[in-house]
Amino acid sequence: YGWTQNGKHPGGSPDVIIAVIDTGVDYNHIDLAGNIWVNSAEIPDNGEDDDGNGYVDDIHGWDCVGDNNNPMDDNGHGTHVAGIIAAENNKIGGIGVAYNCKVMVIKAGNSSGYFNNSDIAEAILYAGRNGASVINMSFGGSQISIAVEEALDKAYNTSILVAAAGNDSACNDLSCKECDFVGVSYPAALPYVIGVMSTDKDGKHL
Repeated sequence: YGWTQNGKHPGGSPDVIIAVIDTGVDYNHIDLAGNIWVNSAEIPDNGEDDDGNGYVDDIHGWDCVGDNNNPMDDNGHGTHVAGIIAAENNKIGGIGVAYNCKVMVIKAGNSSGYFNNSDIAEAILYAGRNGASVINMSFGGSQISIAVEEALDKAYNTSILVAAAGNDSACNDLSCKECDFVGVSYPAALPYVIGVMSTDKDGKHL
């Protein structure tokens, strides 16, 4: 969506906002700083909720773990994910697949990489309500909470939902008869969420 729509440049469009729900993002990183979403309706550091969205000074996104406006990464995973998505085409380091798109930073995982369901649900709702074209969730589990599923139902009306299918070489299709190991990973296993997995050269799940 970010990089192939309607014959646009392979790097995508700055109008496409990709919410990265993760452990935060180092939004000052040299490969990411120019592609971080800016909430233009908010006046930085004035202590006011200028846009009336319920979040004060949310310039680049929100920290749902600490309940503050500084979603800086303290784990590293979120920055890694954001780099795959939208690292700048600046001849420094790597380059993201959608290097012209903007990253909305939403922290829902703590420094240990643990995600609380209430934080995930809040993050999804924030992304959907604040203009995210795509919501990326590079995490998953064997169960899903009602709050998270309800948030995803609402966000589905405005955003493309993408999630990790898991790291256990498991097929998300419970009816699959060809796979060696079948096991769902939520939210990727929901029918309206795009589940992403990797395969080897023979098509085997990694």
